[in-house]
Amino acid sequence: MSIESFLSGCDFYDVIHFRRGFDRAGVFTRAEADILRRCGYTIKRLGAGELVPQGSDQEAMLRVLEGIAEPCSDVEKAWAKYLLAINCKVSKFSGLSNKWGGVDYSEPSDGTW
Repeated sequence: MSIESFLSGCDFYDVIHFRRGFDRAGVFTRAEADILRRCGYTIKRLGAGELVPQGSDQEAMLRVLEGIAEPCSDVEKAWAKYLLAINCKVSKFSGLSNKWGGVDYSEPSDGTW
């Protein structure tokens, strides 16, 4: 699975659970924090049903999010670890957008608003 399949124009941040960022949380490796930051926005939208899967990598991720498949790739494992860190089960991800109250948790990669 390629990380490029999940890149978007926005970086993903969860300031509610990880105020100081994923790198400083003490939960994730640098590689996992990078995956979450670079891919999290797309993965979150896939799980919330806001995006239609584009390609086999995103379809595989959706199966993991739905609890049909186990996380195998680094991207899938990083997201599963993130969900565990915020006390959610992978199979319950689709309800997560409601828990977050529709908050976007992203910003443009170039830092502009």
